[in-house]
Amino acid sequence: MENQHSNSDVAHALILALKYNLLGHESVRKWADHLIEIHDEPAPWLLDLSFCTANDAAYHLRGVPGDVCKQNAHNILFGMAYDAHRTGAIDAWGLRDVGWAAYDDEPDTIPDHWGLNLVFAIETHIDGYATIVDVDSAVAETMKRLKPYVETVPHTLRRG
Repeated sequence: MENQHSNSDVAHALILALKYNLLGHESVRKWADHLIEIHDEPAPWLLDLSFCTANDAAYHLRGVPGDVCKQNAHNILFGMAYDAHRTGAIDAWGLRDVGWAAYDDEPDTIPDHWGLNLVFAIETHIDGYATIVDVDSAVAETMKRLKPYVETVPHTLRRG
């Protein structure tokens, strides 16, 4: 998976990642600090992000200049979701919420684009509910599909 994203793409993904508890504001600061280190004269928006708090991180991320390619931003988001689920930060319902976030962000695209349509095997009802095995297999399949997206996540935002 290609790693062709802009800072505005990463910022958009981070706004959604903060909303769905994939990462905290400390990760936003770490990303900004890395960008400050590699630039001779960092832009003011980087300095704002370097000192952001949990309360103002999303606000400052909206100030990152440039056009957002939502597909790139969603790819980064999906990589963060994979990482968060792999490390236990979110559960199956958190994965589903990330998929819906991408859909809400770009509802005119087909579900294959937003990639995280966590389908529970509802057709195998037991009193109207999917079984744990159904959920586990759906999560395993979703994680397999999400794994390549980790390559789109900037190294400073990966969990390890």
